[in-house]
Amino acid sequence: MAGSPGVAASIVVLSLVALLLSVLVLRRFRVDRQRCYLYWGAGLFLVFVTLVQEAALYVGVWSQLLIQSYLILVAVLVGVLSLGSAELSLRGLSKYLWFGYMVVTSVALAVVGLLETVSSSVVSGGVVSGSPPTSVLILSSLVTFPAAAMLIASSLYGVVRTKRYQLLYITIGTIVISIAGSLYLVSFPVTLYYAEFVGVALLFLGFVQIPRLAGRVGQPTPA
Repeated sequence: MAGSPGVAASIVVLSLVALLLSVLVLRRFRVDRQRCYLYWGAGLFLVFVTLVQEAALYVGVWSQLLIQSYLILVAVLVGVLSLGSAELSLRGLSKYLWFGYMVVTSVALAVVGLLETVSSSVVSGGVVSGSPPTSVLILSSLVTFPAAAMLIASSLYGVVRTKRYQLLYITIGTIVISIAGSLYLVSFPVTLYYAEFVGVALLFLGFVQIPRLAGRVGQPTPA
């Protein structure tokens, strides 16, 4: 069953704002050449893509490729965002292991996610609220849980180390996005999408703060 066109329009607007935030972060990468901006900008771009997909699903568009790619990307985008924090927080072998873990689990999720058939019952009232196939759910958790933990731990470490409390935006933004899905339970689907946007906006505010811990470009300090 399709949802309200007005809610779909709101999702599209939110997606365009997410795209703008992505462009701003990627422009920062172009100026500062710090790879953390590249990963954060790419992650925010994936947020834009998934919001567009949510708008399509909300108005009743359905295809296996659409729902499969959506379930993959909503997990992978958290992993991509975590690479930006890992770029600043980790060094040496631990950094390579983190990147390797995220690549392996994300590729595994993509392969399995494209092979699994997803029931249309996963969408209710235009909102993705049902459970995906078990294999997709497990692999998605292997990506998102550690990635969210990295985003939160990295920002909290930055707060403790530098007393820059703006980094708490990342912690709060990650938590907001993580629990946003529960808002569907109160039957206000538009609230779900506004919560996702608020989470993304908070992440953006935190991301533009982190590299300032470096003191000068090219010598980043762990966040």
